[in-house]
Amino acid sequence: QSNQNNGSSNCNGDGAGCLVIAQGGLAPVGIMLAHRNPLHVQNLMLTSPPTYDEITTPIPESELRTNYDFLRSPILGNLAFAALENRAIIEFFSNLFLFDDDCDEEWLDETERESRYVEARTPVQVFNAGLLQHRSLEGELKELVQSVWVVSGEGDKRVLDRQMYRDELDKCTLTSIGGCNVLPWENAAGVVELIKKLGY
Repeated sequence: QSNQNNGSSNCNGDGAGCLVIAQGGLAPVGIMLAHRNPLHVQNLMLTSPPTYDEITTPIPESELRTNYDFLRSPILGNLAFAALENRAIIEFFSNLFLFDDDCDEEWLDETERESRYVEARTPVQVFNAGLLQHRSLEGELKELVQSVWVVSGEGDKRVLDRQMYRDELDKCTLTSIGGCNVLPWENAAGVVELIKKLGY
């Protein structure tokens, strides 16, 4: 669902450049945006991103096609979406994978509301099929001139798996704040404090 994967940008008032923030599986979008706009983007913050290996290892085309065809299937795809858009199932998976504590009613209301928009299904199908990882982004990452902040939730089991960002990138900072996998929602105050540390 789109709640768990979003991006935004903030520009400070002194003309020093923007901060791009990408949440979760939208990390590739943030990386490409920063790579293509070095004069306008000064900092890149990736909150709960995939691991470095996942970002730099492309998903085989055959697997992407299988995933996408399944999600687009009039029968199996519709059944999958009907299940994933069920409030009880949303709550179950959110508590299992996304939140350090139980998800709140506002999260469930918003996710359920967004799932009613049939026109939103196509981008969700594309995202869930893995098309953002159709190629390696190692080249773009290694060429970044900006500072990169990789932010993990303290309850996220992939914290150690993200160490490679710091090992492989020249200007990378790893940090953790309270939460698990949807930090801008779980711990908005903690994310705002990090943004303020960067001068925005």
